[in-house]
Amino acid sequence: MKIVRNNICALGLAVIFGALLFGCQEQETTQTETFENELQSFNQKMDNLGESMDLMDAMQQEIDEIEQEANRGEISDAEAGRRVNQVKNNYGRALSRRSNINPATALPDWARSLGLSEPRGMTLDLDYSQTTSALNPEEGFNSVLLVYTANYNHAMAEAKRIAELARIPMSKDYQQAVELARTYSSAPIRGVAYMNFDPFVSDNDYNISITVDDDGMLTISVVDVEQMRLQFERESANGIGISPD
Repeated sequence: MKIVRNNICALGLAVIFGALLFGCQEQETTQTETFENELQSFNQKMDNLGESMDLMDAMQQEIDEIEQEANRGEISDAEAGRRVNQVKNNYGRALSRRSNINPATALPDWARSLGLSEPRGMTLDLDYSQTTSALNPEEGFNSVLLVYTANYNHAMAEAKRIAELARIPMSKDYQQAVELARTYSSAPIRGVAYMNFDPFVSDNDYNISITVDDDGMLTISVVDVEQMRLQFERESANGIGISPD
């Protein structure tokens, strides 16, 4: 990989110049320590990625086994669907715990200043809820993802209340889906999506979404778009990433 090879070359040069220029020993030591810390961090990320891939492979194997049981007629399609959803939830939660460096426990003040509030009578899922901060140089932008659980009707009512208070409109894509379902399907769409931006088309200063899935899981997502863009530019300028070579 280019990043590792370049860093190793830089370390080799540091050692050579350190031997020739004793007065620069302290500076070279600092560079060496920086390299070693960066390499350790990189290796840790690779280890975590490998373990995450192992989890995903294990999840897919269990799903394949369930589908094979259904194809052999050993279990019903309904039972297969229930077990597949359970497997996905179990492994998804394990993956989320591994990647969730900064669990969110509440709506931050900067998000509250946008008119948002937390749902009442719902349970916060700490495994999936997470946040980033512009005050942390490694993150560089404010964002928060809060996931709550409750019964479906209560989640729908709370999503509507929060969206109305924050003046977040119903998603255009969701509205179109509802109309199509009314026209072509006998089964109504469950869940709801409120968004103040158009995904993949146009952003707002803060992209805000409030959604409920068909199981009653309510999710609040807020991202400072400008801060996130600047952070990505900084990372690109600093060469953060992994080269395929």
